[in-house]
Amino acid sequence: NLARAKVHIPLTLLTNVALRKMHEDPGCVKLKKGLVLNDPKMIVMDTSVGFPLESTITADVFFEAQSNFLKLLELIADDIVVNRFIGHRTFCMSRDEYTSNFSAVLKFDIETRRRFFNTGIFLDPDTYRERWSEVKIDARLDRDRGGNAGGRFAPYPSRKPDAPPGGAGPSNDGKPFRRGKGDTSTDNLLCVICGRTGHKSSGCTHTQTCKGTIPVCMSQDNKIVLKATKEIVCISYNLGRCPARHGPEILHVCSQCGSAAHG
Repeated sequence: NLARAKVHIPLTLLTNVALRKMHEDPGCVKLKKGLVLNDPKMIVMDTSVGFPLESTITADVFFEAQSNFLKLLELIADDIVVNRFIGHRTFCMSRDEYTSNFSAVLKFDIETRRRFFNTGIFLDPDTYRERWSEVKIDARLDRDRGGNAGGRFAPYPSRKPDAPPGGAGPSNDGKPFRRGKGDTSTDNLLCVICGRTGHKSSGCTHTQTCKGTIPVCMSQDNKIVLKATKEIVCISYNLGRCPARHGPEILHVCSQCGSAAHG
């Protein structure tokens, strides 16, 4: 029902180990209402508890999890969609980076699958390869500057950040978030979609915000947009530092709840 509800399914739920765990211990599956934006009363699996983060998937189980993902997709999607994802898996696994810089491949895969479940669309072939090139460069830059300390993978683009480096937390100046200073650790990067630190918005895989509510925004084309209307949300406003030099088409609303009352 996660897939039918158009909720992103982390690959860590689709490994053979995870599927066996759910079969042998059904109690590990936590169900919850309020995770589906278009139908808050729908009960679906809460993927944020009980299983590892998707960013921990390794190259040796990627094919296994992808194969199970395709089997699931065959139950809910037409042949065109299934074949597109078969081609996507082949593309990912045929990259040189699959062995030399797997984090780039995983980042691109997560972004591609999340985009489909959020919007129902695929990038056209040229844009798809262009985006892969951008992700590959970003991942290499992150690795070269030691951004993924401790072996953790943080799937986000580095050239157009959603939040600047530094500790971040709830703001007390009326804006949704505040930027910290002086700390460039990945652990202190802020996701303005879910409100958690440790990743940027383009790499967010959480189905709930830090307050337990449904995320109202998503990352699309290096912007934060409202899921319901695809209107662009001002990132700087959510970090408490917008000079308001843009037009009214970029909204000053909270990227966690969609409210304009924070201003």
